[in-house]
Amino acid sequence: MTIRFSREMQITGKEFMHQLPAAIEPLTGTINGSQVVIRDGGKRVTITLIEEGVKHLGSLDLPMKEVVFEFDGYLEGEVEEFMTKFDTRTVRTGGD
Repeated sequence: MTIRFSREMQITGKEFMHQLPAAIEPLTGTINGSQVVIRDGGKRVTITLIEEGVKHLGSLDLPMKEVVFEFDGYLEGEVEEFMTKFDTRTVRTGGD
């Protein structure tokens, strides 16, 4: 069974790849250009970054990516668990 969805993220490719190890630990991924393949036993997560350009918000220019997640061999609950951990570890906040 494959579960696939995408989301828009305000992030550069470099920032995404920098945050990725902490977001998926203890798993590791193999990077091939703008795609990351994460093996989890017999299961696999493929993450693909797609350039969306820049969103202009007042005087701010925000780099945008479409991030496509594809889960092979995962149950819905396992996908939710993976994404909760991923989101918690990639949260960006403003301030000092």
